[in-house]
Amino acid sequence: MNKLFYILDRYKYGFVAAFAVYIGVFIYLELETVERAFPIQPFFDQSSVEIIKEELELTPENVEIQTNQQNGPVKNMARDVHDTRQRSMDDYTENKAMSSSSAKSVEQSVKDYERQLFAETGGAEKRKAIQQEMDNRKNQATKSSSSATKQSLTNQKGGNTAFAGNVMVDWSLADRSPHQNNNWYVRNPGYTCGHGSAGRVFVQIAVNANGSVTNALYVPAKSSNANGCMIEQALKYAKLSRFSYSANAPKSQEGSILYTFVAQ
Repeated sequence: MNKLFYILDRYKYGFVAAFAVYIGVFIYLELETVERAFPIQPFFDQSSVEIIKEELELTPENVEIQTNQQNGPVKNMARDVHDTRQRSMDDYTENKAMSSSSAKSVEQSVKDYERQLFAETGGAEKRKAIQQEMDNRKNQATKSSSSATKQSLTNQKGGNTAFAGNVMVDWSLADRSPHQNNNWYVRNPGYTCGHGSAGRVFVQIAVNANGSVTNALYVPAKSSNANGCMIEQALKYAKLSRFSYSANAPKSQEGSILYTFVAQ
């Protein structure tokens, strides 16, 4: 072992010189340029294979339909999902026509609502204000019933044909109608979120006997492509919506509103 160390110590400069020469030769060989021609055949001169396009037959088996995608334009209106009227794309009215019995029912509902408010509210001045409000409602109900049989595209008082296409608001509340039989009271936020906001927001609502929305809950599982603005506006407009009074309705009746937002 001592002899080995002696040899290494004696010839150490020789080993270093040999190693340096080896490194130098290696680097030189790596940097040396060798010119050699490699003929490359042009791509367009090579043989090609013509691919014949196959005509695919579109059948229900090979067509995938997106359930959350709207087919066709979306109309700026609200519709009751329980509306059993005939559907049309051209001749339609947004609200249902009110029969004479329905008009009487509306008037009776107003009276019932008035009696309920009188029972819940004290003071002569408050009752006088309520009486004035009830008189206004009776006048509006009378006007609605007098024009219930008219049918035109812009008639908001009701008709016997519903819109057959896509709408921006689909609502469901069993045995209830919008306030004053006017779907405008089921408020529509579909254009409020601007550019890039296209999707659907499903909101579960709770409605009291007076027709006011007391609670609104966003349901992600039944919504699609919903962003923060759309969810916020849907909940806001759901709480602004109003339905008809019903003495027979539960204290808190559950329903739903499906909002379709259209990008601007």
